[in-house]
Amino acid sequence: MRTTITIIISVLVFISCGRDKQKEDEPGLFDVIKGVSELNKIADEAEKIEEEGEKLLKATPISNTELKTLLPESLSGYPRKKFSIGNQFMADVAMAEAEYENEDGNIISLSIIDGAGETGSAMIALSRLGFARDFEEQTNTGYRKSITINGYKAIEEVEKDEYDDSEDSKIDVMVANRFIVSLEGNNVALQKIKKAIDELDLKTLKQKAD
Repeated sequence: MRTTITIIISVLVFISCGRDKQKEDEPGLFDVIKGVSELNKIADEAEKIEEEGEKLLKATPISNTELKTLLPESLSGYPRKKFSIGNQFMADVAMAEAEYENEDGNIISLSIIDGAGETGSAMIALSRLGFARDFEEQTNTGYRKSITINGYKAIEEVEKDEYDDSEDSKIDVMVANRFIVSLEGNNVALQKIKKAIDELDLKTLKQKAD
């Protein structure tokens, strides 16, 4: 586990240095301080991952029955059209997916991934490094940034259509450093996705992690 974390941090340092050189040959003092601060946060998170990794590796994944109860019959007024429990390509990972669609064909997709077990704990380890970073990235059509929602670390993403006012939106939430809950809206505004987050029973996931 220690070797894996060391490699991850080394890669992140390399990428960070490369990015700084691309942006400007001589970064300012603020850029240097910010870069060091972010790397320190990632390093601290890596240490926590190493300490908690063994526990997560040995944890019992949430059952299919429990996962099913976490998929509400509707979200933000969108009725559930289909769902699936488990994944044929990652049999040892407990996960659930559901799709919600309104009369106009707009879709909200929900997924829940449990980080218990060998494969799940590896996925969570990598994801936690991403959630540990405070960032904001912006383009001509949207943005992506770290946020906190209902007390949980999250990543918010919005992509707007260049020809009309529609937008695709997504929020990934880390729950108790074990579960990743993702809500993605196809032609669905961010506020509707945030409303859907409020309707999910994240407390049950947190209790399961304890």
